Amino acid sequence: MEQYFVDTTIDQDSYILDDKEQFHHIITVLRHQLGDVIYLVDNNTNLFEATLANVVGKTAIFDVKKSDIATTELPIKVTIACALSKKDKVEWITQKSTELGATDIVFFNSQYSVMTWKGNVVDRKLERLQEIAKNAAQQSKRRMIPKVSYLNKFADLTKLDADCKLLAYEESVKNGETSALDRSLTNEIKSVIGVFGSEGGVSPDEVNLLQDAGYTSVGLGPRILRAETAPMYLLSVLSYNYELRMNEE
Repeated sequence: MEQYFVDTTIDQDSYILDDKEQFHHIITVLRHQLGDVIYLVDNNTNLFEATLANVVGKTAIFDVKKSDIATTELPIKVTIACALSKKDKVEWITQKSTELGATDIVFFNSQYSVMTWKGNVVDRKLERLQEIAKNAAQQSKRRMIPKVSYLNKFADLTKLDADCKLLAYEESVKNGETSALDRSLTNEIKSVIGVFGSEGGVSPDEVNLLQDAGYTSVGLGPRILRAETAPMYLLSVLSYNYELRMNEE
């Protein structure tokens, strides 16, 4: 069943959908008929079962009731921060990080970045990535859309706050480090940030800067992962650790 985000609060038994794009998709493209049911998520992350009751002009009127389906959100907040990579990789990271539960997605310039964003294109690129995040959140039945943002200066990463701050560093893997990630993921933490370099990795100066700001350098398994794969590894570990394993205990 499809799910759509609406930018208002649903606080009544009916909802009038007048968003042109959503109306076109639901009524014109998918050809929903009266009595068909979809899901709506309002701006308070509440999920509603919505039954199409009427179509008037370019608006769709739904009878709505709050759903008791359990939330699909991770029990901790996760920020994925990645150095700029090639265009298709940036879009892929945004889509898959959303599907795997990231709360925020941050892209940044670094010394070894293979791509740069000039100031006049940043807003356009973020708009595109935000739309990708929205579509991925709807497809994966999220209750919220991750915010996608951009940091022009690497040092701005030191200003981001989280209970657990991790830097994926391939030298940790090469040196045989295997337990720093496990030690970092305690039951008490409520938020995590993971920083990932581009195809060229992270420079020693950048590593030192982040470590001084409280980041822990960690390896992600015994293999060297691609720039776009490493964030997905961390998100999968976090899902297992804070969703699946804790539910079993």
